[in-house]
Amino acid sequence: MSTFQTLDTFQVHILLPQIFTSRFVALIPSQRQRVNELLEDRTILNYALDIDRSNLWLTMQAKDQASVMDILATFPIIKDVKVEIFELAFFDSAPMGLPDLIMN
Repeated sequence: MSTFQTLDTFQVHILLPQIFTSRFVALIPSQRQRVNELLEDRTILNYALDIDRSNLWLTMQAKDQASVMDILATFPIIKDVKVEIFELAFFDSAPMGLPDLIMN
């Protein structure tokens, strides 16, 4: 008997600091690396930064809100930001895939 765990979808808003200190800037490469890992394993479904570099938004899948916080705790920048988490009723997106194959 297999145990199948359903995951809920959450929208996370991360408010970045108004002033990027040199210490905070030094965390950005490791932050990107961690996000890329979570994108690859489909924990994070999307990740966006506004043009003013003051807000990050991400959509992620997790068991519950506590699990979201556990994942966010692995972010190198987490001690320098404010976080809001919203559980979503649904999450639709445009299909992603390979372009149509054209046979000549």
